[in-house]
Amino acid sequence: MKIAVLGLWHQGVVAAACLADMGFEVVGADPDVQRIADLRKGRAPLFEPGLDALLEKGVAGGGLTFTADVVDAVRDVQYVFVMFDTPVNEMDESDLGGIFQTFEQIAPAIANDAVILVTAQVPVGTCDRLIEIINARKTSAPASIAYIPENLRLGQAIERFRAPALPVIGCDDQHTFDRLLMIFGSTASGWQHVTLRTGEMVKHALNAFLALNICFANELGNLCDEVGADGKRVGEVLRMEPRIGTKAMLMPGLGFSGGTLARDMQTLRSLGRSRDIPTPLLDGAWQSNIQQNQLVVRKLSRALHTLSGARIAVLGLTYKPDTSTLRRSAALDVIAELIGVGVVVTAHDPKADAEEVRAVSACTVCADPLAALEGADALVLMTPWSDYKDLDFEAAKRSMAGTYVLDTAGLWDGKKVSAAGLIYDEIGRGRRIAIT
Repeated sequence: MKIAVLGLWHQGVVAAACLADMGFEVVGADPDVQRIADLRKGRAPLFEPGLDALLEKGVAGGGLTFTADVVDAVRDVQYVFVMFDTPVNEMDESDLGGIFQTFEQIAPAIANDAVILVTAQVPVGTCDRLIEIINARKTSAPASIAYIPENLRLGQAIERFRAPALPVIGCDDQHTFDRLLMIFGSTASGWQHVTLRTGEMVKHALNAFLALNICFANELGNLCDEVGADGKRVGEVLRMEPRIGTKAMLMPGLGFSGGTLARDMQTLRSLGRSRDIPTPLLDGAWQSNIQQNQLVVRKLSRALHTLSGARIAVLGLTYKPDTSTLRRSAALDVIAELIGVGVVVTAHDPKADAEEVRAVSACTVCADPLAALEGADALVLMTPWSDYKDLDFEAAKRSMAGTYVLDTAGLWDGKKVSAAGLIYDEIGRGRRIAIT
């Protein structure tokens, strides 16, 4: 069976490499010529553990090829997987123009019996519109369409693809479901068959629920800071309650970022507005999340008393560990706010491209963590890379001009940091620190 994968950013590249490794003949297509050239050399467009090696294996074995001709890629294939990284505007609202344009181009070339699988993050109802575009441009029997609520996680994407935690296929007929089980049946047991629109809604519901969990934990943690309670322990204890669960996202920290959760929150809020259905819970969570990352600036201001002219070192710039992507990074948002009030920011990240950072931020990117700490009045850990786990705090103390350390992710042992002569602070652990 031959599979065409359209859209070669994160999920598309991961899927193409994994499907080829499963023994399928895969052609990956994307109009970005330079990206295609890199992929043919086994270089992914962003960092994902193990992905480059899997690409090299697929290309070398001949089961994985790449092309910039999206129309040619879909000819004579039984499966067309639509995995574009759906762009969003500054308000995290989806822009579907590129996907619709691509479907208008490929519609005449799609085989009559092809199964079109959409995993791109799109608003509910989009798949119906896509199949309408195809049918309007075909002169014979229509193809079928399905939706899988993709739940790959940056840094764990290969493992998630091979063993999906949410095995759901949305389609309106049994034949399409059975054909997709021929591809995915070995990756998980108990695949759920839901309707097409239910499948699209599952993706929105999942991300919105996770976002609500994060907002709840953060607001609770902020209150814990004010009254001297430990929000982390509150979250750990709540997980013992069977109605909540052991993996609930109840640890106070920064707000959600990266665009994935935000996109589905905005989709549901927009759906409510268009149908005149109030969404006060989602609206409140959206505002709560916007305010949460401002907590970093408030804590720094409280600790240092004044920020104008201060020098702050930030460790971690990507939106989460084990990825090189900067899109919707909370670190960059916080840095922009700090620079806006007169702070000089030096930064380091193990995987972020320094030139890409400089293109979007006025901070100074350093080659190693201790260089970023040189002369800093405070240190802020934004992205909890494992590279920073064993940071030499004695050396950090010697490099810094000040002593305040804000660990937004709870990565470090506070006792170890304090033993080096530094003042350790977290989010939601009952600390109210002001340096005298």
